[in-house]
Amino acid sequence: MVALLNISLLLLLVVPHYKCFNEIEPDIQIERLDIEDIREDTDVESDSDLQTEQHNDLSGETGDLFTKELNKEFDETEEKNEVEGLPTAQGEEHKLTEGNVTVNATESSDDTTNATSNLVSCTTGKETPGQPVELVNSTRLINLLITEPNVTSRRSTADCVALLFYARYCPFSSMAAPHFNALARAFPDIKMAAVDAMKHHSFNTQYGIVGVPTVMLFHNGRPAAKFNDSEYTLEMFSRFITKYTGMEPQSKLFVTSADFGGPVPSVPVKETDYCLALSWIFILVCGVYFFSKSSWWRKIVETVQNTWREAEAQHEHVE
Repeated sequence: MVALLNISLLLLLVVPHYKCFNEIEPDIQIERLDIEDIREDTDVESDSDLQTEQHNDLSGETGDLFTKELNKEFDETEEKNEVEGLPTAQGEEHKLTEGNVTVNATESSDDTTNATSNLVSCTTGKETPGQPVELVNSTRLINLLITEPNVTSRRSTADCVALLFYARYCPFSSMAAPHFNALARAFPDIKMAAVDAMKHHSFNTQYGIVGVPTVMLFHNGRPAAKFNDSEYTLEMFSRFITKYTGMEPQSKLFVTSADFGGPVPSVPVKETDYCLALSWIFILVCGVYFFSKSSWWRKIVETVQNTWREAEAQHEHVE
């Protein structure tokens, strides 16, 4: 019992001191850290002062050397770098002697040549003004697209033809028709023609026609450009012709009521497509044939036969 009492007294005396020690010890550690931080700050400040003094000394010495070398190089470059002259016309060149760099004065002309390289030279004054669009067949189209052997480049003057591939039943062709009809008045020097791509489909593969309406520009019987815009309007057609021929419209761009009357029809024609009818007949025949070879057909036939036999048996039994 005495031993237990002694142990309990020791615990009562030791535990409070242990708790207080744990509470006070962090404060002591913080004070120690603060003192160490102050010492480190003073050391860093002293080191930085020494570094700035050394840097100022070095910068003063190197600055004088740098300015001397810079003035020396500047004097040498003034004596060496002399420009011979500026170009006064296209095709001249001037040189910079410092780096042996050649500056070609024809760079500005390259942009203009690239812009004009796609242009074709069309014959003017050959077509009669006010001539409407001509609806052509395959024979007439071949005559229009005859090539002359003497014309060997796009810049050589030759006949130009703007050709519209259309379909009578296509609503998009009907919407583009009045605008193409009005285009003949704006560009009388260019032959305007239109061909039914469904009736005369031999030219579709030859000129890469995958849909209608399609407008193509021919120079000397050869394809020169294809209209790729999504809007089939008179203004867009005019921009297309001007872009590839350099010709400006000779009249105001407007569509009249007469342009809706032809020559290219502006109303879709409802006609029987015999090819489509034959296609459907072929599909139905093939479907019936392959269905007759299937297991479903055999099951249907067996069911009908069994039903028929049962009906006959019942009829005989009644009699």
